[in-house]
Amino acid sequence: MSIAKIVVCFQLILCVLGSMNAQVTEPELPRTSDVVSCYPDTTGYVRRTVGPVGRDYSNLQLAITEAQLGTVLVLDAGATFSGSFTLPNKSGTGGWIIIESSKMDLLPSDGKRIVPTSPTSDPLFALQADAMPKIITTNLSGLPCFTTQARAHHYRLVGLEISAASNVIESYGLVNLGDGTSAQNTMGVVPHHFVIDRCYIHGHTNGRIMKFGIRLDCANAAIIDSHISDFHSVGFDAQAIAGINGPGPFKIINNYLEASGENILFGGAAAAIPGLVPSDIEIRQNHFYKPWSWKVGHPTYSGKHWPVKNLFELKTGMRVLLDGNILENCWADLPIGQSGYAILLTIRTEDGGSPQADVSDITISNNIIRHVGAGIAISGSDDGKGIRSKRIKIFNNLFEDVNGPAYGDQNTAGPNDGTFLKIGQPQDVIVDHNTIFQTGAITWAYQISPGFTFTNNVTNSLRSSGGYQGVYGPGYAQGNTTIAHFFPDITDQNQRFTKNVLIGTDSTKYSMFTPTSKNFFPKTANAIRFVDFAKGASDYHNYALQTQSPFHNIATDGNDVGVNFSRLDSAFTQRESCAPITSSYAEPQDTAPSGKYFVTIELYPNPVSDYLTVTASETVLSFVVSDLQGRIILNSNKWQGALPAAPNGRFEIDAQTFPVGVYVIALVSQRGVNRTFFVVSR
Repeated sequence: MSIAKIVVCFQLILCVLGSMNAQVTEPELPRTSDVVSCYPDTTGYVRRTVGPVGRDYSNLQLAITEAQLGTVLVLDAGATFSGSFTLPNKSGTGGWIIIESSKMDLLPSDGKRIVPTSPTSDPLFALQADAMPKIITTNLSGLPCFTTQARAHHYRLVGLEISAASNVIESYGLVNLGDGTSAQNTMGVVPHHFVIDRCYIHGHTNGRIMKFGIRLDCANAAIIDSHISDFHSVGFDAQAIAGINGPGPFKIINNYLEASGENILFGGAAAAIPGLVPSDIEIRQNHFYKPWSWKVGHPTYSGKHWPVKNLFELKTGMRVLLDGNILENCWADLPIGQSGYAILLTIRTEDGGSPQADVSDITISNNIIRHVGAGIAISGSDDGKGIRSKRIKIFNNLFEDVNGPAYGDQNTAGPNDGTFLKIGQPQDVIVDHNTIFQTGAITWAYQISPGFTFTNNVTNSLRSSGGYQGVYGPGYAQGNTTIAHFFPDITDQNQRFTKNVLIGTDSTKYSMFTPTSKNFFPKTANAIRFVDFAKGASDYHNYALQTQSPFHNIATDGNDVGVNFSRLDSAFTQRESCAPITSSYAEPQDTAPSGKYFVTIELYPNPVSDYLTVTASETVLSFVVSDLQGRIILNSNKWQGALPAAPNGRFEIDAQTFPVGVYVIALVSQRGVNRTFFVVSR
């Protein structure tokens, strides 16, 4: 053995001995109070309209460029804005630039997630997706829909559909907040203060590369109530949300997230800013999902093989909270993908490019993780390099259908076959109050991990098809000998392995943890007396304990062993309190010379019951008819008639199908726009 290896071993021994009686340290929670996710008070904001006909702007980039802080840009619902748009840096500090749909009244209210295929109350915009303006990149080289200038700040995107054109088969991202390249190599140029709110951001199945939905290479950003889907690639990882070169803080709350590689990933390449670790990340109430149509061999398989990896992964990240989420569907996809773990916490220094990489102060709480090949993998270092992972808490989670035979790598002799926790060398890992139904070993420990605590858990301890069960590490029998070798600072007296219910194993294998520590070994799940174990898959509340259960109220905190389902439910529903939205705007002034309109309009008869005759003072290029709620009733771009290119542009509108009411008609000439009203009566 080399001298260097002897020194490393000696340091590890000292660390273990020093921690024998040390207090296990809980993780610090993220500092995200400065991230404002609520819709702002827009009193005094200027309102500008953007659309193809009769609006303040027809060019979206020009509208963004000319907008100042304290502006709402209202984009026509259903209109398509093609291109790659830049969010410039603006001077001043007065409010936000908000870019939103003209049909926000048809979309869910602030704090509620959009569902693109959900119906609205308006037949003209039948689905929520129809009520959104479409921002579409047509760039065949993969340019995003939105990028940011250095130092850009205070933009909020609301109710937008953001995607790539169907002929764009290689998209390397749709929304880039910040810059992952060496152009952003100091904190002083990092863009900051962004909110993605109730947006539909998606790739498409024609794409060979749909790399990611949103890149968080910025500071102070929130992604809320959005639907981010269809991200997948051949030869590349694909993510719904990813971050490398942004410091945080971030809030990712109440989104649907779908990607083949990692649904959320932080790290994966070296940060361009020296010493940067993405930090203070709050991830709550999201639905992480991989469609079964992506799984080779599944009855619904679509025939396109995207490499599948994990649902959530940190290669670097500090003070991260993963709370109140559903993480669903992850399977082994070797050799091109990975082994089916739902969650992967694995420091990567990127071949020395990010020696500061750190995965510490991580809280994984109140989540439901189901239909996966394995549970959580935690590595303490990058093969001995870099900073050691520490302070990781896995608390009050339900792990259901962690199933190696169904979703695993089929290597029953390996570490990934339905294993709940693969662990090697992190410090101060706390596993407490979880309910775990897995087919493999509880642990697959492969390096000494000081400060490990395993308390108040209900878990399977059945023998896997490979012969592994319980708290296990290769080369050691389950229980006493594995714990003594891999978790040597656990003792009967310090009760860091106590009040666990281990289903289907031999109690003598854990004889070192008695009489001070108390663990329980029922032979079957029925002996636990769940509410209704057989129906747990249809309603997770059935995995709660009956009051007659022998494990009711006996945990170290006086509660039931396993998941506290009231706490779990609360994590799914508790939201940030937002003030009522104010939306009074400073309307733009009429720009006609001498206060006169550009076009004079005459309408007759008015009120009208059948045909409305329109006469203008000059040639009419286009027009739009809308109701008083702003819903477009008739658009000349889709009109079956023809607009005469004659002086006093005269034409007729068939109003026989219009409901009784008041309507606005906007006419566009070469010199500008005018609007007036007419009434339909019967």
